[in-house]
Order: sequence, then structure tokens, then C-alpha cells
Amino acid sequence: MKEWFDNNRIYHLLIDRFNGGWKIPPKSKNVFCGGNLQGVTDKLDYIKELGFNAVMLSPIFASANYHGYHTLNFDEVDPHLGTWEDYQRLLDTAHDKGLKIICDFVPNHCWYQAPMFQEALLKNGGRNRDWFFFKNESNDEFVSFLGYGDLPKFNLTNPNVVSFMIDKAEKLANMGVDAFRIDHALGQPHRFLKSLRESLQAIRSDIVVFGEVWAFGIGPQLASQLYFKTENRLNEFLAQETKPFSQDNLQADYVGTLDGVLDFAYRDLLLEEVHAGHGIKGNATLKSKIADHFAKYPADFKLVLFLDNHDTDRFLFDCHNNVTMLQEAIDLTMEQTRPFSFLYGTEQLMTINSTIFNAEPYADLRVRNCMDWTKQPTALRLCK
Repeated sequence: MKEWFDNNRIYHLLIDRFNGGWKIPPKSKNVFCGGNLQGVTDKLDYIKELGFNAVMLSPIFASANYHGYHTLNFDEVDPHLGTWEDYQRLLDTAHDKGLKIICDFVPNHCWYQAPMFQEALLKNGGRNRDWFFFKNESNDEFVSFLGYGDLPKFNLTNPNVVSFMIDKAEKLANMGVDAFRIDHALGQPHRFLKSLRESLQAIRSDIVVFGEVWAFGIGPQLASQLYFKTENRLNEFLAQETKPFSQDNLQADYVGTLDGVLDFAYRDLLLEEVHAGHGIKGNATLKSKIADHFAKYPADFKLVLFLDNHDTDRFLFDCHNNVTMLQEAIDLTMEQTRPFSFLYGTEQLMTINSTIFNAEPYADLRVRNCMDWTKQPTALRLCK
């Protein structure tokens, strides 16, 4: 029933940065820029005409920030983006046009000012305190998501938290969401993820649940925040400073837990060749590495291929703005007959001037520019 996801062409967008009816795109800043759900609905024909058959949306719940990953309330659509009615209209219109909708679901953490977290603080009564991780029961110092001090981490070993999160996901599934991207799945127990997947697929057996499983930039000191399937994998992670940690091995651990994962290991293979100054077209060594990579997974495990996303440098930047190399990477990826996710703006050759992986605050804004609707798509072959 989940075969629809195979060879899918996914258009990945940040709602706030996509279409707010602007004529001149707002400058990318760490604030809401005006994109909304209606703006996405209005551009579904544009997305379909490019050849895509699915749209992956950034999180929609009420959030302290434009990108949606700082959840304030799991019961409300962020008012900057619209309403539940707007979301339902987007789902229904997309389905009428033959497009699937993938939602980004964030059960790992919330914003520190979320009422449900504020109520857990001792100074406010300590209600449902065991929904979060506190370093000491005598004060309100809490465990934050990967050290980001304003993002308290949920305790997803707590059955009440599990039920809460599954309930919120089930609402989206009942509205018609076709697939779920689980943000920072590495920070969530396998038991929870499996229960989430099984609950969603009890609603519709064709729903696909895949995870963002990425260890990049996470040091051994944060191992206590992560959930590994085996002790061997934990030991590999702890030893990464002396021996490279295998992204491939990590992804393969989610076989049986999730339907698939975003394939960061595939992207790494392409970047190794690009950074070494090698071409992509006709690169037999690269094709051999890719074949070996895919052989590590069962045939029915969904590896979602991508060249870049909202948390990475633009692939065109990695190619030194060589459009021919970008096209070769797209062509090679389309040959793999697997789901392929494109970051919005690729069709306009969006790029950056410097890497986002530096110490500069909010450097990721460089890859999150607002769409410029005065520009026409280039002649890139995006889909087939």
C-alpha cells in the first residue's frame, strides 16, 4: 500500500518563506516573513507543472519562530500561517490535483514559553513535570534539545507524553496527511517511533513515516539525549573522535522502526566526489559506492534522497555554482528510482555566498530565502 511513495518527486518548502503574496520578496531574517498556507494552495499548480507529485511542508503548529520547530501549542495552527480550515483546504486541493502532502512532525521538544512547559516548572506548580527532563528535582534547570537552552526536551518514555504526541499526529492523519517526516528522530526512543508509525498506519495503511536521522555536529557529550538501537551503536558514537561514525550504520538501525529515513549518507557520497574535484556524470566509482550503500538496506526501506535541505548548504554552492554539475547530480539521483526531495528554489538556482556551518548566529537563514516570484524557473530537468 505504500508503493506510492517509491520514486516520488517531493517539493520541500518552508511555508513562511514560500508565498505570502509579495511582489518583492522580503529579506530573509529570523522573523515571520508572511508566507502562509493559502499561499501554498495558490501555487499547487506551479509545483505540479514542474513535475512534482508531493509537497513536504514545514511544521504548522503554533510556534515562536517562522520555521515551526519551536512549538508553543500542539492544538493550534500558527496564526501567521493560517487556520485549520486553511490547512484542510490545502490538503483537499492538493489531493484533487493528484499531489500528496507530507507534514513535518516535531515531537522531540517545544519552546520554553509553551504553556505546557511553563506549568511543569516548580515555580508554577510543577504540573506534569515528568513530561520533561529536569536535571534536579529541587530546581527548574532542564535538559534542552542538543544544548539549545530555550528548547526543553520531552520525555518520550512517559506513556502520557507518547499518547499526547500520537494523538496530535493522528489528527493530521485523519485530515488527510499522506506521510510524516519525523524531526530529529535520533532523539526519540525507537519504541515511541514504532508506536507512532503503527498508530498512524492503523488509520490508513498507506501512510509513510520516515525520520530525520542525522548525527552531524552532535558530539559524544550529548549521547545521553539520543536513543540508539544497540549498545554497539552507542559505543561507535562515543568513539567518533578517534574513529569516524557511520551515518550508514545509524540509518540502517531504523529498519523495522520507521518506514524509511532521509538519506544523508547518499548525499555525503555525492559531496565527497564534488569536494574532491571529481565529476558526477559517468563517475563509475561513485556509482559503485552508491550501489554498495543501497545494498545495506532492505529493498522496501524508504531512503528519501536529497541534495540539500533547509539545514544544509545549497548543493549548487557545494558545486561552486556549476549548474551543469547540479544537473548531473539531479540526473544521477533520478536514476535511482527512489523518492527524491528538492528544496524550494532549486528551480530558480538559489544558492548562497558562504557556508551555513560556521559560528555566525542564524547562518541557516542563507538557505531559507523567500521565493522570488518575479523569476521564472530555469531549464533544469527536475523530475521525470
